[in-house]
Parts: sequence; structure tokens; C-alpha cells
Amino acid sequence: MITALSIFTLNGQAVPSTSKTGYLPTLDGWRAIAILAVLLDHAVEYSWLSHYPKLVRFTHTGPDGVSLFFALSGFLICSRLLEEECAFGHISLRGFYIRRACRILPPALFYLIVIGALSLCGIIIVSPWDWWSSVLFFRNYLPPGWITRGWGGYTVHYWSLAVEEHFYLLWPAALVFWGKARARWFALSLAITVSVWRTWDLHRHWFDRWIPGLLFGCRTDVRLDALLLGCVKALILNDDSVRLAFSRRFKPWMWWLGVGCYLAPQLIYLSRQSRSYSLFESALLPLVIAGTVYGPKTFVTMLLESGGMKWIGRLSYSLYLWQQLFSVPAFGSSFSILQRPPLGTAMIFLCAWLSYRFIERPFIRWGHHLAPPLTEGRDDLAPHRRESLKTGVELAKAANSSS
Repeated sequence: MITALSIFTLNGQAVPSTSKTGYLPTLDGWRAIAILAVLLDHAVEYSWLSHYPKLVRFTHTGPDGVSLFFALSGFLICSRLLEEECAFGHISLRGFYIRRACRILPPALFYLIVIGALSLCGIIIVSPWDWWSSVLFFRNYLPPGWITRGWGGYTVHYWSLAVEEHFYLLWPAALVFWGKARARWFALSLAITVSVWRTWDLHRHWFDRWIPGLLFGCRTDVRLDALLLGCVKALILNDDSVRLAFSRRFKPWMWWLGVGCYLAPQLIYLSRQSRSYSLFESALLPLVIAGTVYGPKTFVTMLLESGGMKWIGRLSYSLYLWQQLFSVPAFGSSFSILQRPPLGTAMIFLCAWLSYRFIERPFIRWGHHLAPPLTEGRDDLAPHRRESLKTGVELAKAANSSS
């Protein structure tokens, strides 16, 4: 599958064309929706609006935003890996991990350095275990009792980054080892296993006996299906005939039906003041996303691809990192002034923009230089199209010479 990408051949080897970049602006729109859901949740939870319980329940959209991030990640990562295999005949794990490290680690570590410095200065409270578990990506398995200072609010969102990193360690290697056909069944089987385990442990509390107090919905072993089923959807749509049939037969009313089926259980969760997760939810979100990517172009697609949504989507990772610092109030500190809306919201966007402009984007470009991707991506990440084309040709020559 070559999504939004045309190719030509060089001595029988597929090489990316410069006519298209492989960039799917619709996915930036979905990233914007996901991060706005998280921001809305925290803006209400940590402000004076928290005195209105009904409003808090109605705006408890953070878990849905993270679930959407997981679905996007599984769908996109698997799609890009399949594109690479289709074009060059193999998947470079080295290249994948170099690009992922340059994409994920620098902004995440910089945020931790900042809050670590603020903690040393006595402005906020961050415990050593709190900090190191985030650096080493096991924040979602940190026992609450190990957080001896504060309550871990400035790093609690690193649980989702830990889940993503665990997924990155598992899935690309599984795809290379099993191949596309068997990887589809591996992902589906593992997703079902995770779902069964989640239901069993939710009622039996077996895991809680060993590590008491962990947030149930933050553990990798109960959330991995949210990413795996995005991979399953990408593997199914990797077939040209399936993708063509999907594009022709998927109607707008089907998309709205999918959205309705997802939102209906969320209303039940609101009425019960609880939140759970299901295999149905994990399977539905990638379908809703794929409907806007490969389905008919509607006003929803145009909204997702609008300039404002794409801008927020590009900042979404940095927004997610910095929103926690300016959402959780540091009571008794002058720093709390910066955490009150609307100033807190302005600080979130300012720090996110600075992070994206001076850390995230330069390191992504560096990662692309060290391990050139199949396609250029967004224009702001790969401005030199001729150099990218040259790189693609060189990769094809190298593949031919090695074979």
C-alpha cells in the first residue's frame, strides 16, 4: 500500500516520486481533536469549574483523547512500515527506531529536565521515582507508594508515552518476524487476549494484589489492544482491492453510525461516573479514522484538514507534554499564577510552540537525515524535495547492489 504516494521504478526497484509526500493532513486533524479533548478535561478538572460535578463528568474527555491517539498511532505506524516494505521489499528496524527516537525522546526529555529543575528550585514537587519512571518509560507501572513527595501530577501523563514505547518495541519487530499475513492474526489474537485479560483482571483484581493502587486504565497490559487494532485495520487496508472496495462502498452515513456507536457507551460512562474500555471501542476508532482518510470527502474531512486543525495537530505532541505543567496547580507557590486560565492555556500553547519549533522539528529532521524515510512527510519537516528524491534513488541503488 502506498498511501497518498506515487512511485516510479529504478532498475526494477520502487522509488518515491516527488509529486506527493505521503502526508495525510486528515490525521493532523484527528490529532487536534485528541489533544483538545485532553485539554478540555484538564482545564475543567483543575479549575474553579471543578465545583460543578455534572460539568466535570460531561467534560471528562481526556481518556477518549488518549484512546484516539492510540488508534492513530497504531494505524499510522503500521501503514508507514507497510509502505516501506512495499517500496523497498523490506522494513529497516534500525531506520524506524532512529526516527522514532528523534521524534519522541528530545521533547519528552526536555520537559522532564524543566520540571526537574523547577523541583530542585522548590517551585513544584517532583519525586525522584516520579521523574525516573518517566525517563525510563515505566510511569504506568509506578506504585503510588513510591512517590514520596507530591502526588506525581506533573508526570502522570507519561503513562501513555510508556504504552506507546512498549508498542514500538513490540510491533515493528513482530511485523518483520511474522510477515504481513501472520502479523495480522498475531495482532488480532493479542488484542483479543488483552481484552479478555482486562475483563478478568477488572473483576478479579489479580494485578492489584502485587502492585496495589496502580491506575487500571494506564497499564500497557490492558490498553495495548487500542494500538494493535489500529495495526489490524492498516493491514486489512494494505490490500489494494480491499482499499478500493472500502473507498467505493463506505458512505457518510456509515461514518456517522460509527461515531454514534462510539459515543453511546461514553454517555453511559458519564451517567455511572466511571470509565472502562472495550475491544469494541478499540476496533471502532481506527474504522472511524479510516473512513475520513479513504472514504468520501465530506465537510468533516474538510474540517479535519483545515489550517487551524492541522496547526493544532502538528503541535499536539508538545501540547500533550506541556499541558500538565500548566494545568496542575502548585498551591502556595507564585508559579501557580501561570497555571490559572486563561494564562495557563496561553502558556501551554506558547511552550508547545517553542518546543515544536526549536526541539521537536529540528530533531525530526535530524532523524530523517540519519535514517531517510520513504516519503518526505509534511512540507515543514522536509523542505528540500530534490535532496529527498536523491536519497530515495540512493536507497534503491543500495538495495539493488546488496541483492
